[in-house]
Amino acid sequence: MDAYLMLDVGGTNIKAGVLDEKGALYGGQIDSFDAKARGTKEDIFQNFARVLCFLREKISAGAPSGEKNMRESVRIKGIGMAFPGPFDYERGVSLMRGLNKYDSIYGVCISQEIKKYLAGFWLSEEEEQACRFLFLHDVEAFALGECYFGGAKGSRRIMFLCMGTGAGSAFAENKRILKGGEGQAPPMGWIFNTPFKESIIDDYLSVRGLETISHKVFGQAKSGLELFKLCGENNQEAFAVYEEFGGWLREAMLPFLESFRPDAFVLGGQLSKSFCYFGKAFEKECRERKIKIYLSKDTSGRALEGLYVKMQEALEEFGN
Repeated sequence: MDAYLMLDVGGTNIKAGVLDEKGALYGGQIDSFDAKARGTKEDIFQNFARVLCFLREKISAGAPSGEKNMRESVRIKGIGMAFPGPFDYERGVSLMRGLNKYDSIYGVCISQEIKKYLAGFWLSEEEEQACRFLFLHDVEAFALGECYFGGAKGSRRIMFLCMGTGAGSAFAENKRILKGGEGQAPPMGWIFNTPFKESIIDDYLSVRGLETISHKVFGQAKSGLELFKLCGENNQEAFAVYEEFGGWLREAMLPFLESFRPDAFVLGGQLSKSFCYFGKAFEKECRERKIKIYLSKDTSGRALEGLYVKMQEALEEFGN
């Protein structure tokens, strides 16, 4: 059996899973780990190694009763890691600095360094040499996963938006991620730095934006979780916060709906879980344009699947 170890690497948590030859999640569960993103270089790489070893042992632990040791029969064919930017994805080098995460591994080749911490991990030197490392932007990984496995997989042109600590985006046509302004998509498919109101979209369609409105309404900033709970208690101030946030979403997305003309719009990220409270204005806009809206149930799960899709493309390209 060939297996792929996939990690969605965030600043707070690492979500990880094992995918089989068909892209199915082994054991049907994604595991979560502390990212240790503010630690030393050694802390961070020891943590990466711990996650990978956990995934490998998970395969053995899940072997059916009476079956021979699964560890010896499984070949780790690829290790994929989805990272936020800035990052050199071709070389596998983090360029994050001054962002309060992964500062200590700035400029380090991750695939080379991580192998130093994987003593006893490989079954053979041949397996180690054949295992391919792949790095991908986290939102691009999410978008690819949605294109091939998500609810909008039958759509031709799709826009993706992940709202959390920032506003991550991607654009796709016929399951291909668009970059560099092609197909009326913005350069790299990124909208976070697009001018909006008094700043840029990233400052508004994010946790920071929600906190800005809640501070104005409540006199103090409230988290998305707090606001979600307050809405469940029929708190009118919380409803007002989400209504204004929803207005920002509609206003910020309108230029992209007009220029890109997607068939579908996929929302992911932590804030999308509150879409029922802020999405009415945006839903109306999309309905009038015959754009279907899909809410991703598991952003990290789709990112792992997207890594799998990209890994298969890379292996095919190099004849593995």
